Amino acid sequence: MLKQKQFVRPPKKQKPKAANPESPEEFQEAADFQEDAGGKHRAGDPVKSARAFLRALDIYDQGLAKHPKNFDLAYNKARLQLEISQQASLVDHIGHDVHEWLSIALQSHQYALRLDEQNPDLLFNTSQVLTSLAESLEEADMTDKAISMWEQALEILSSCLSRQEVMFEQHRADFPDNEDGGVPLEQESTEPSTAAAPDVEMLDQSEEGEQSATIESPVSALDMLDTVHASLSALIALVSVMPGNNLEGLSKMAHHLTQIKAPGYIDLVPTEEQDQARVTTAGLRATFTAALADSQYQAELIDLQTYAQSLNAFQVPNKEAHVVILGSEAEARLELVHSAIDMAATTLPVLLCWKQLSLAQEALTKAATLKDEDAQARKAEIYQSKGDIELIRHRLIQWPSTHQLDPLTDAAKKSAPTLIQNAKKFYSGSAQFASRDGDEKAEAVAKQRHAIAQGIAARFYGEIQPDEAILERLAAEGGQYIDDYLLDGDLLQAILSGGSQAGRS
Repeated sequence: MLKQKQFVRPPKKQKPKAANPESPEEFQEAADFQEDAGGKHRAGDPVKSARAFLRALDIYDQGLAKHPKNFDLAYNKARLQLEISQQASLVDHIGHDVHEWLSIALQSHQYALRLDEQNPDLLFNTSQVLTSLAESLEEADMTDKAISMWEQALEILSSCLSRQEVMFEQHRADFPDNEDGGVPLEQESTEPSTAAAPDVEMLDQSEEGEQSATIESPVSALDMLDTVHASLSALIALVSVMPGNNLEGLSKMAHHLTQIKAPGYIDLVPTEEQDQARVTTAGLRATFTAALADSQYQAELIDLQTYAQSLNAFQVPNKEAHVVILGSEAEARLELVHSAIDMAATTLPVLLCWKQLSLAQEALTKAATLKDEDAQARKAEIYQSKGDIELIRHRLIQWPSTHQLDPLTDAAKKSAPTLIQNAKKFYSGSAQFASRDGDEKAEAVAKQRHAIAQGIAARFYGEIQPDEAILERLAAEGGQYIDDYLLDGDLLQAILSGGSQAGRS
């Protein structure tokens, strides 16, 4: 999610780009030409697309060399760098890894902020760069630096929201008949018109003191909700890695956003969009609640039963129609079981964990039936998680009885062979959907886990061993896509080595 282009004035249609641009407007038009070319090739030819976007960035650099105080050129350069960072197929062809590119994008956003530190779109985009950098640092096990980035992102989002509120109220004062913060309907026109009265600021554009009008689009209630949702996403990530003694402040911040800010904004959006806004906010609130409970449990501030009860936050009205909420609920319940296994020094409450896995599987089964575009795009992820659940259920069945706090029923224990068959089927489906989507990593994950499920079936239930070449490749890769909570480490090593000695999983 990012905020889009800003222009010195509304762009004219089909104006040819200047051969040797001189003015800020001409540089913008030349960059637009290259951005349009990059957009046309984005799906079919990422190499050609990346080249066009890099040419656009070069034009922005040339323009800023001549007009270093031009905000629009600085903003759009930074915005394009952020946009590129969000497209994995493009990042592969720009000569930098993602972290390096995000660092470059952050410098560009900081440059633009020195020209206008109150522009809400720029503030929002800067927060997204910081959030992406934090995620990159966390993946590299640089948690302290990641925390700092997320905290900076939250500070900037707070500034963004404050600025949006000021602009929203000012626009409502200027146009009292307009309820949603947009341009009044009676002023709509098929041609761009400065009479539509968006907010305009005058900025120095060069060392010689030339000036141009930078258009600031009216802020809507949906814009403010976007900022609230981005803040909640950052809080969810931050609360997952923050030490236990710092959790209370994050909880208060999330409560303020979801219980005070968001409801007021939702009342201001068009009526037909309010239900979706409420569902999105409720889903983020539930996800934060789950992440907070997980951190509290790992810090030994709450017990596992209290943790499980907190997941009732996912009782969101009409959640069955929303793949994101169903997926988030399943992920939260899986995370509870993961943490329970990780914290099980002596005994594991296997019955409680089994129930959570059953609820997670129910949520994913509902998600798999949805037909909307978002649900279709998440098919590989959904079926991978369904396979993971079956592997973990199997692990619970194999958990030593002397270390079970609340033993499973006989019926559950007898389901072990079926669970492995289900896991194989789900992983196979995940690999097929990932191949359809061109997601090589997701396909590799699904194939590795399918091979592990096949190895378990051979080891415990007399089925044919996985192909030797597959096992050799798995061993060479060290089972890099096999998370440690899916099965016991000794069993994993036995499967990778082709051993025959039985052991718990």
